[in-house]
Amino acid sequence: MTLEQKAHLAARQIGTMALSHVSVDSAMALVRAAAWHNALARLGLHLPLCVVHDLGILLTTPAGKDGRAIRTPRAALAALAPAPESRRALDQYAALLSDIAASEVAQRLAGWRLRDDLVAVLLTRALGDVANRIKGGRRAFAGAELPLDPAVYAAVDPIKAFRDTDTAPLWLFFTHLVSHALHIYTQIELIDLDTVKLLGLFREDSVRTSEALASAVDVADLLSAMSSPDAGDVANFSLDLLPSVLETKRASGPQIFSVDGYTSIERKGNIDSLMLSELAQDREIFEHKVVHHELYYFGHERQREDERRLQYILVDSSASMRGRRQVFARGLALTLAKKLTLQGDEVWFRFFDARLHEIIKTHGSGGFPVPYLLSFRSEQGRNYGKVFRRLLVELSRARGERGRHIVVYIITHGQCHIDPDLVSALAQQATLYGVFILPSSELSLDFVPLLHRHQVVDGAQLASRQSRKGRALDIVDDATQREHAS
Repeated sequence: MTLEQKAHLAARQIGTMALSHVSVDSAMALVRAAAWHNALARLGLHLPLCVVHDLGILLTTPAGKDGRAIRTPRAALAALAPAPESRRALDQYAALLSDIAASEVAQRLAGWRLRDDLVAVLLTRALGDVANRIKGGRRAFAGAELPLDPAVYAAVDPIKAFRDTDTAPLWLFFTHLVSHALHIYTQIELIDLDTVKLLGLFREDSVRTSEALASAVDVADLLSAMSSPDAGDVANFSLDLLPSVLETKRASGPQIFSVDGYTSIERKGNIDSLMLSELAQDREIFEHKVVHHELYYFGHERQREDERRLQYILVDSSASMRGRRQVFARGLALTLAKKLTLQGDEVWFRFFDARLHEIIKTHGSGGFPVPYLLSFRSEQGRNYGKVFRRLLVELSRARGERGRHIVVYIITHGQCHIDPDLVSALAQQATLYGVFILPSSELSLDFVPLLHRHQVVDGAQLASRQSRKGRALDIVDDATQREHAS
C-alpha cells in the first residue's frame, strides 16, 4: 500500500469524526482513539473511528472530566444534510450513547485507568458480534493502521474529508448498529468488573519462555478472560486475597554501594561513603588505616541477594481441577506469586496436566500475566509421571546453572499419584511444598511424607467465601515464611 493510499484511508476515518457525538477537551483523545482502532483492526474488527472514539471515551473518561459530554454535531449535520433515515439512525445512536453513559458499569470503568489494550478488548466485547453481522460492509473500514501523531488529525477537516469519501458504508453501519442497540448495551452491562479491576493491579511485564508469544496472544488471553465465567470467579476470589499481601516488604541488608539508606558500618566501601570522622585523623594514622584497610564506611540498605530464591509454582490444570478447586488453586497461586515477588524473589509459574506447559517468569517488578492465568484451559488428560520426570531434569539444570535454592509449590488434588522415588529425587533438588485441594478431608498419597511441607484444603473449607479466604491466606503466610522455605 502506497503512502498516498494510506493517507486516503486515514482521511476517510478522520472524516467519520464529523459524526462523533462525544466531545472531550483533550488534544490526545483522538490519538488514543486511533490506538484503540489499530488494536481492534489487529483483532480483525474494522470499525468507524467515530464509534471507537465515542464508546472508548465513555468507558475511560468520567462525566465532567476534560469537558466530556454527549452532544449532537449540529454544525456537521447542517453542512452534510443527511437523508431522513440516516438522521433517525444518528438520533438512535445518540440515545444509545446516553444509555451507556448512564450505566453503572460504564461509570465505574470510567473512573479507573484502563490500558489501551484492555479498552480495545472491552470495545471488541461490546461491538464485535454486531460489526461482524453487517452484510456487505464488514470490511468497508479496513485499511492501514492510523497514525498516532496529533498533527495529522489537526491538519484534516472532518467535514471536508467526509464529503470527499464514499459515505454509503458509514450510513449502512449506523443503521445496522442502532438496530442492535440493546445487544450492545447488554454486552456493556455484562462486563465483569472484578476481572477488569484485577487486571489493573498487575503490569504485563513478565517474561515467557517463547518470544513468539507476543502482544497478540496477550490480547487473545484478555478476550478469553473477559468472556469466561470461571475467570470472573477466580478474579473475585483473588481480590479477596490480594489486599492482605500488597503491603509486603522486601527483606533488606547492608551493602557498600551508594544507594538506599544507611544501615551499618563497614570496613569496605566507596570514598563517598567514608565516615567523616576518619578525615579528622592525623595524616600518618590516616595513611596507615588506608594501607591496612582499617577505615570505616557507611553501609547501605539492599536486598540480600544470597537469600533471593527461585520460587517455582506449579498448578494442576487437569479436568479434576474444575469448579471450586480451580478457583481456589488459581486465586491462591496468583496471591502467592504476588507476595513472593514483593519479597524480592524470582517466581516461575507453570500449569501442568499431561505435560508441563510454558513457563511464566516473573521478576521483582511484580508483573504477572493475569489474563493467561484466568483464561488458560487444557483438555490433555493427566500424566503426572511424565510431568515430574521432566520437572526433575529442569530442576537439576536450573540448580546447577544458578546455584540458588529452589522452592517448588505443587497445587493439585488428592488423586495426584506420583512415584515416591521420583518425589525423593525431586526433594534433593528443591524444597517441596504441596497444597492438596480435596472434596473431603481424606488424603492418602504415598509420597506426601517425602514433601518438606504440605497443606490440605477440604470440602468444608471450600464451602463458604470466608472460609476459603481464611484458608488461602493461612497457606500464603505459611508458605512464605523464610524458615520454612529453607
